Order: sequence, then structure tokens, then C-alpha cells
Amino acid sequence: AATNRDLENAVKEMKFREDLYYRLNVFPIYLPPLRERRTDILLLAEYFLEKYARENNKNIRRISTSAIDLLIQYHWPGNVRELQNCIERAVLICDDQTIKSIHLPPSLQSADSVRSSRPLSLAAAVENFERELIVEALKKNKGNQTRAARYLDTSLRIINYKIHNYGIDPRQFKVK
Repeated sequence: AATNRDLENAVKEMKFREDLYYRLNVFPIYLPPLRERRTDILLLAEYFLEKYARENNKNIRRISTSAIDLLIQYHWPGNVRELQNCIERAVLICDDQTIKSIHLPPSLQSADSVRSSRPLSLAAAVENFERELIVEALKKNKGNQTRAARYLDTSLRIINYKIHNYGIDPRQFKVK
């Protein structure tokens, strides 16, 4: 069972049955909200992308950098269910191999318009550019990291580090 209410307090205030509380409270697990687990957003988004693309017979393989930025910056008041609905919607309206920011709900895009009034920092711009370069190299080399490193004239170690750091899944570029 899951809840966002303080059941212990509800029992004290006699708003929740004590016997039911002890029956449910065998092994409580606290799971922080998605906005406090930003590193999980991309992993979950890619999972939902794969799931809904398969269910809807769509050949969508990735999420663009601009869409990733929107997903990571959004505050997710609806937590994982909201993210799941967001990705399902994007898959349904996307006719390309890549989910772009235009495929995301307006609530996420309005968050982007607020952010766009601030200039992108140099570090963020470099990260975006670097991420796109790595994705393109992986695409051209069908997910082969060694060839992608050679293509970008860098070491395999650096490519592996960057792939992990940016949350890129090279398997999505392999030919099936």
C-alpha cells in the first residue's frame, strides 16, 4: 500500500484505524518525490519511452536534448505517474524517431519559456552540445562506443564516462 499522508499522525488523531495501520506498516519505505531524484527522471523517461513505443508500434528511439532539459527542470508535482503520462502522450503524438520538446505537454513547455528568459550558462551550453555530439557519433556508429570514440577523436574511457554522466543508453542506437 502507498500513501502520501502521515498515517501515524492520522492514527493519533483517530482518523485512521490503528489495527489497519499496524497491518500495513510491516516494512515502511520512504520514497522521495521525483523532484528530489533528478537522476531518476531520464532513466524512468527512457523506460516509459521504450514501453509505450513498443505498445504503440512506434519506432521512437530517443529523447532530444531540449526535451531532456525540460524533463529534468520540471518540478513533477504528480511524481512518477505524471512523468509516465507525459511520455505516453509524447509517444502517441510523435511521428519521428525522436521525442522533441514540442511533443511534451504545455505545462512543461511553459516551464521552458520561464527558463528561456535567463541566458543559458556556458557550462550548460557546452554540455548540451557535447551530449548531442556523442549521440550523433553513437548513431553513426550504431551504438559502438569504441568507434564513436574514434569518430570523435577521443578515448573510449572519456566516451564511457560522458555516456554515463549524460544518461545516454548506447543500446538504443544498435541495429536490431
